Amino acid sequence: MNRRRFLRDIGIWGIALGLSYPFLKFVVAKRYRPPRKIHIRDILEAGQFLVEPEFVLFDTPRGPLAVSRTCTHLGCRINYQEGERIFLCPCHQSRFSWNGRYISGPAKRNLTRFTVKTLADKKGYLVLL
Repeated sequence: MNRRRFLRDIGIWGIALGLSYPFLKFVVAKRYRPPRKIHIRDILEAGQFLVEPEFVLFDTPRGPLAVSRTCTHLGCRINYQEGERIFLCPCHQSRFSWNGRYISGPAKRNLTRFTVKTLADKKGYLVLL
């Protein structure tokens, strides 16, 4: 290898790396998404629940609990079965307990729980998705 070929190869690699840096930076970078805030004006009594399109809100003795309605298997919208107190996925029959814990089916993870804050003077709830 002579000096001219060596310098040419170094130049080509330098240009290639320089041009690929912005692309790699875009692909690898994680984007910050602030949590969405959903205001619930209803006041739940102990043992009651509220079904929303993205979550189900329960009032428990430990405080309010919001459980996602998105199945952890393939992202299907799951239904809450009030009589059995379980979540049931209509796509592949994954089952979860009322508090989002995995019971059976192809999904292997628990449902996502969202942060819930009680509004001042107990006038409702603030759910952070």
